[in-house]
Amino acid sequence: MKKIISKYSIVSLFLILVLGFLLRVNNLNTWPRLGATFDEYAWTWQGMNLIQKGVPISWSPHAQYTNAKDVTYQKTHFRIVKPFLEHPPVFGLVAGGFAILNGVHDMYHLDINHIRPLAVILGILSIVFLYLLVSEIYGTKTALFASLLYATIPTIVVGSRIVQNENFFIPMWLLSLWFIAKYIKSKNVIFRNSAAILCCLLILAKIPWIAAAGSMFLIFMYLRRWKDAAIFFFVPIVSLLIYFAYGFFYDPKLFLSLWGLQLNRYDISFTSIYALFQKPFLVDRFMTDGWIYFGWFAYVLLLLRDFKKNYIVIFALLSYFVIFLAGIPDEPGHGWYRYPFYPFLVISIALFIKDNFAKNWILTFLFLVIVGTTLLGLTWESAFGFSYFVFRLVIISWGLTLLPVFIPGKKAEYVSRISSFIFLGTFILMNIWAVLIYNEQ
Repeated sequence: MKKIISKYSIVSLFLILVLGFLLRVNNLNTWPRLGATFDEYAWTWQGMNLIQKGVPISWSPHAQYTNAKDVTYQKTHFRIVKPFLEHPPVFGLVAGGFAILNGVHDMYHLDINHIRPLAVILGILSIVFLYLLVSEIYGTKTALFASLLYATIPTIVVGSRIVQNENFFIPMWLLSLWFIAKYIKSKNVIFRNSAAILCCLLILAKIPWIAAAGSMFLIFMYLRRWKDAAIFFFVPIVSLLIYFAYGFFYDPKLFLSLWGLQLNRYDISFTSIYALFQKPFLVDRFMTDGWIYFGWFAYVLLLLRDFKKNYIVIFALLSYFVIFLAGIPDEPGHGWYRYPFYPFLVISIALFIKDNFAKNWILTFLFLVIVGTTLLGLTWESAFGFSYFVFRLVIISWGLTLLPVFIPGKKAEYVSRISSFIFLGTFILMNIWAVLIYNEQ
């Protein structure tokens, strides 16, 4: 029986990965459009020049750089600075190394078609590592459904096409959390040490990725495993010392001035956290996606359930939430800062489907409304325009899920349950439709 389940799981995961791959490569170099963020070039140029010239060189608008020159490349103005020190080098080395392996000889022969395949690889790895983590904690069926959602949700699919540090952070963080889940069960220190190394490297990719080590620290503090917690307390210290040595090697004065800038550059106010819900940036444009909104609701439900079973997911999202809240909640046109929330919102939705869908009739109806209305906007309205008739007909059909609330009996429950799962399957198909017709015109 286990072999049959294992074969079923492998085949199912393979099909999900194929679907996720096809959705991500569709219009890969078109949407998001070139220029939605030129950070894709910044990271790649940083790594390419570090590899080829031994000095990080990239573009930056910040006045702290004095060694700068203006360049027009691909009809776009760039202010090229040397040395580029506002971010650590690890992700730049990954992106730049990939570009060089893909045939880019120098920074002025770079195009997005050379580097966006890296984003696809990282997106597929995210699906794989999400599956491993969820399977380890919650079982295979929940893992497969969470992977299917992560492979198809429009915001996640389109966002995972860009070469951004966040799309590197997500799979590496999920992998390190899987190592921790394995370590907690097996007590094999290889898993813990592997997670610690990954967390160290992540901070050397971008400072906010201290959230990964922070999540491990919170997990072990909760478990009262002080020695393990201490390891992840010192990981950021080691990483920051390495980063400071890197910055001081090239230009200590510039490096320190950039630190001052980075600590105060973001658009923050006491209420700016509400931008998460008021301004649903995908990259630099809005995409209202009910899956993301409902994910936050599902996460709150997760907090009210069995905390001991869900603490890994809870502490992971909480750790990044604190970093996000303190540093980057309302940066206009920077939708990628929200991406690290998405794996844990998806896990929360998968658990909601497992435990509440077609069981709690009112919550099921709310799910259909929140997710379904936005999917209708991304699909039907985009393709055919808004229709009052269709809108009201769909709402009435979702009302079938409420039948058992008002009409007792097995027949009403059967109709509600069948209609609920039909709508759920339809939503997955609408995800695919939304991705295939997505454009920024």
